[in-house]
Amino acid sequence: MSETVRDSAVRSRHDRRGSARRRIVEAATELFSTQGYAATTTRDIAEKVGIRQPSLYSHFAVKADILVEVELQTFRPTLERFEQLRADPSLTATQRLGRLVEFDVKMLCDGPYNVALLGYLPEVRHEGLAAGMAEHGRLLYAVYRELVGAALTENGRSTDDLETVTEVVFTMVEGWILRRVHSRAVDGERLAPAVRDAVLAVVR
Repeated sequence: MSETVRDSAVRSRHDRRGSARRRIVEAATELFSTQGYAATTTRDIAEKVGIRQPSLYSHFAVKADILVEVELQTFRPTLERFEQLRADPSLTATQRLGRLVEFDVKMLCDGPYNVALLGYLPEVRHEGLAAGMAEHGRLLYAVYRELVGAALTENGRSTDDLETVTEVVFTMVEGWILRRVHSRAVDGERLAPAVRDAVLAVVR
């Protein structure tokens, strides 16, 4: 077998594995969001994907690992967007903060399921998964803290109250997780600019 054919075969196997893993996460996202984490079994997830339960375990050792991957869907995009904004020298600190706020609000408000809410469920917290999720939350908070601090400095504001301002800004954005519990019709496209303007008013 030639090197090219061998490489192609390896890529094909990786693609199939990645596709199966994505389908598992998508199925788990729907099931966890609609019937709860505790009520969803790995058999339920496997059946929804259309694979045998042992095949699921070749991708995830336990159900909790699937939940962590589902929950990371609400963190990875924001962190990736932050890195893009930070690497763009044409943006001011205030613009970086504003654009991340818009991105984050749209992501939290839109989509068929309120995935971020899973971290608040008692059944999840009682399983000891809250610690890992809290770590992701701290990482996201640190991103906002950096952006808020830079924006305050840029606008001639003191950073003596950085923690307080960051808490306010972070809650203004992440609070949409809980808002969706009471109103499923939240429109991220409409709300994101308004939240951005409110946040920028705080740092100015």
